[in-house]
Amino acid sequence: MTSSMRRALVVAALFSIAGCGGTAGQSSLAPSGTTSSAVSRLTVPAGAFFPVAHHAAAQRSIRATYSTKKSLLFETDFSADAVNIFLTSQLSTGDPSPIATITEPSGGCPYDMTLDKKKTLYLADSCLSQIEEYTKGSTTLKTTITDGISFPLGVAIDKSNTLYVSTGGDIQEYANGSTSPTKTVTGMSEPFGISLDASGNLYIPDFGCGCVWELPAGGSSVTDLDLQDLTEPLQSAVDQKTGYLWVTDGGGDRVQIYKLGSTTPVETIAGQGFPYSVSVENKGKPVGETVYGDEGNSDVYVFKPNEYTPFATVTDAGEPTGSLLAKP
Repeated sequence: MTSSMRRALVVAALFSIAGCGGTAGQSSLAPSGTTSSAVSRLTVPAGAFFPVAHHAAAQRSIRATYSTKKSLLFETDFSADAVNIFLTSQLSTGDPSPIATITEPSGGCPYDMTLDKKKTLYLADSCLSQIEEYTKGSTTLKTTITDGISFPLGVAIDKSNTLYVSTGGDIQEYANGSTSPTKTVTGMSEPFGISLDASGNLYIPDFGCGCVWELPAGGSSVTDLDLQDLTEPLQSAVDQKTGYLWVTDGGGDRVQIYKLGSTTPVETIAGQGFPYSVSVENKGKPVGETVYGDEGNSDVYVFKPNEYTPFATVTDAGEPTGSLLAKP
């Protein structure tokens, strides 16, 4: 099954779960600016998210396992059903080779990622409706969480090791060590890639409403932050040192940056077709380094702390649907 076919199934399932059974409308499958001859068009629910694979990822030589002594970039490639792992110290060299690659189970499609206190990697697999766990330094699937999971698109873990999952229009919470949800937070439309600030507040981009929600630490209901100049928010990342919130806006072809507490962007980064994934380094070095992946040209852009012009680019990244800068 091709990546486009799998995306179509995910979209159809998400709208079914959300109860979006209204009249279908014509929705372009192409990012803004591409021509209709470059991609096909299907009848899907109005506003449905269906990015397109632009070109195949370049083939790179890899090793089966990887060192966790230094800061790493985990970058998902939806088109290859894989997660490529890079040394962040090598990103500035231009097109570094991954030190390892995680290959998804058959039929899987990788999205957002996070690490827990033990540095176990948690990966949202939307097509298989599961959260996958990979032990520190390992590319071998250890176990999965499936209870309460339906087409997950975002994951985050707080200081108490509580796992948050955006799934089926809700946020599911899993207490430390639990494989069954201990709390369900409703009130959203299509929540995507989520992130936490230093106080444990959760930020939830909602593709369906074109907004970003906040779930206070320990809370049970969300509040619309009323962030301005957003069209189709997909993923978020918080610079916990500066209090800046990065939000990729696929349909708006831009990345918006907000100071927490403010509703207007302090910076806007022009996209390259369809900005999707984003991550900020909050624990490793250098703190504050940021990456964002753009499906418009299959590249991943790297930014120095407090700068908004990329100093490095990882090209031919396939379909970058998830980014994670972290020190395992």
